[in-house]
Order: sequence, then C-alpha cells, then structure tokens
Amino acid sequence: LLAILIVPFVTSAPQKTIPSAPTIVPQIRSNGFQLEPLNQDYFLRIEHPGGGIRQESVQQNAAGHLQVTGIINQPFEDHGAHLVLTYEAGPNGYIAKYTYGKGPPTPPPAPPLFLSPNALKSTVG
Repeated sequence: LLAILIVPFVTSAPQKTIPSAPTIVPQIRSNGFQLEPLNQDYFLRIEHPGGGIRQESVQQNAAGHLQVTGIINQPFEDHGAHLVLTYEAGPNGYIAKYTYGKGPPTPPPAPPLFLSPNALKSTVG
C-alpha cells in the first residue's frame, strides 16, 4: 500500500524547465532601419535620408562584459566633405576616432546577412 502512494507522488514531481535566455532587443526591419537580435547580442543599422549611415553591434565577451563597436558616416554635401566616426565601448572605457575631409566617403562595413528561420528551413529541403 505504501508503494502505491509513493509512485504517484514521485511521478507527479514538477518538471524543471530551463528557460531560454530572452533577447535584449526585438527584431525590427523597416525603411532605413534594421535591428537584429543575436541571442544576447544585437546589430543595428540606420540609413538617414541625407546619406548618413550608422552601424553598431554589441557582443558579449568571454568574461560576460558587453563590447559595443560602431561607425557613423555622415556626409556634409554643402561643404563637399564627410565625417566618419568609429567608436568602441566596453570594460576598458569608451574610445572614439574620427576623420573629416573632402573626397569620397569611407563606406561602412557591409552589414551581415540575416536570414529568417523560414528561409533557413527552405534551404534544407
């Protein structure tokens, strides 16, 4: 009789579920704006109507610290010049470097390609 009472108790023990880590930002893709969550990281790209571009990515390093890297490329057509600002922020502080000059602007790095889960599934067959 004791075994009959214990078996239902043991089999009805609550199941532990491991929660998935929440993403820190939602995925947004609209005209000139792209925000892509990558687990606990993200990628951001903003294209301004005047030709300016901002790209930024955030990644977590092995020690668990966030590392932000980015570039802002802003043309000043009325002066025939452009400003390129690169920046990094992380456990060692904030570092920014810029150039301002005439001539063709330095293009920002090509954004990474992001595929939807459905697109990835369709490539498998």
